Amino acid sequence: MRIEIVNKTKSSIPRQQLLKLCHLIEKEERPPDSSINIIFIGDQRMKRLNQDYRGISKSTDVLSFNMDNGLRDGDVFGEIYISTEMAARYAKSDKMGRNEMVLKLCCHGYLHLLGYDHKRAKDRKAMEEKEEFYLKKALRQ
Repeated sequence: MRIEIVNKTKSSIPRQQLLKLCHLIEKEERPPDSSINIIFIGDQRMKRLNQDYRGISKSTDVLSFNMDNGLRDGDVFGEIYISTEMAARYAKSDKMGRNEMVLKLCCHGYLHLLGYDHKRAKDRKAMEEKEEFYLKKALRQ
């Protein structure tokens, strides 16, 4: 799995921790041999994406776009968009570090690409447990 990190903001991004997290998830979940783009953007761009793709006219923390239709080796498996502004606000309200919040949002987005969802309570619990497992493992090492 190739991970491409693109930062379109002025915020610093914990690149090495993100790569470590993504490789931990890859090792356990075994996604197709492909690549993932992780793109950091501001609230305005996130609001436009959310409006265009979900019909919701407000910013959000993370959006995932799965591109695995007819995937061949080396193709882009998906893209994860993360709002650095939303991550900073969530980190403050959740009393955690901004980098830790960025990792949490990346993990959440990656799990969506792999088919995890949180619409039903049972699915939400399973997804939250996976997030917690990967984050603990990534932050511990």
